[in-house]
Amino acid sequence: MLRSTHAVVHLPAFLKNIRLAKRRLKPETKFLAVIKANAYGHGITVVGEYLEQSGLVDMFAVAIPEEGVRLRNYGITLPILILGVTDPDHIPAVVGNELTSSVFTAKQVRNFERCAVASGKTAHVHVKLDTGMHRIGVTDDAMLDELLDAFDACPHVSMDGVFTHFAKSESDPAFTHLQAQRFDAFVARIRARGYRPIVHAANSAATLDFPELQYDMVRFGIALYGYHPDAKRTEGSGLTPVMSLITYISNLKTIPAGEGVSYGLKFVASRPTRVATLPVGYGDGYKRCLTGKTDVLIGGIRCPQIGTICMDQMMVDVSEVPGVAIGDEAVLIGRQGDEKITADDLAEKADTISYEILLSFSDRVPRVYEK
Repeated sequence: MLRSTHAVVHLPAFLKNIRLAKRRLKPETKFLAVIKANAYGHGITVVGEYLEQSGLVDMFAVAIPEEGVRLRNYGITLPILILGVTDPDHIPAVVGNELTSSVFTAKQVRNFERCAVASGKTAHVHVKLDTGMHRIGVTDDAMLDELLDAFDACPHVSMDGVFTHFAKSESDPAFTHLQAQRFDAFVARIRARGYRPIVHAANSAATLDFPELQYDMVRFGIALYGYHPDAKRTEGSGLTPVMSLITYISNLKTIPAGEGVSYGLKFVASRPTRVATLPVGYGDGYKRCLTGKTDVLIGGIRCPQIGTICMDQMMVDVSEVPGVAIGDEAVLIGRQGDEKITADDLAEKADTISYEILLSFSDRVPRVYEK
């Protein structure tokens, strides 16, 4: 049984977006697909399996160990990097499932060493370097030297990689290159100590806009899903949005001028209005703050949303749609005829970013995968 409100994930669009990125890269540059947060709402296991089988991806990244363990339990075998901080209690699961953790303190390295020795395994890690994001990572030479001393003393911890994260690569080339200079200095210090890790820094925006900063590997996040980090640049970027959000008309009625719609009667019809009810609301992740600000595509026509968005339903004005009927398809994100609505469009109305829109849709919105 498929609920009428559902998200369609167009899997081949992932491959289009990856190939678009790879045209900017050297053949030897490795490609990391960021599939944290349930693959930005698209479904982490199905997306992970599809991308692994494509042969276009060398590594995955997640945010927390639980996501990595879930992928391993699903049968994913590619290397998986945990971008966030690993809780000490989770280190055995990380090492046992052959996940790669981010580290940036000597204490973290020693914790991994103890677990690796106890389990008879090698712990694999990437060193996070803070070059200006100021979230997590090594911040100065003294901290780095202490970290490298710990690696020297912990032979069961393998420094497989080092990386940083650009804070403004979608909007500030000067600061991005300043971060790259700081990063290069850190990397030179690491190499001077005899370590030869894989080096990576480029996120989606840097991959698309700064191919000179690709290093050994790039990390493709939001662009993997078809959106540029700068919403104004998605159109014309060549990226293909992966997800569509579909529902159907569940009820139709005509109300006279002067009648209101939904909670608080904030919308009052100025003329006889054909009102369609759609079985989707903020309980599904279609944000209540979008009330009265968005359109829905029905019959290839943009239909304004009217009245307060409810938890499970919302209403739209379909007065301009000829022959409209119960059961007609309604597109909330995606294309219908010559019209389209994107996550960027909704994000602009909600004063947020495409990332949050894509992540908002709850588990009760089934994902349908098209190959």
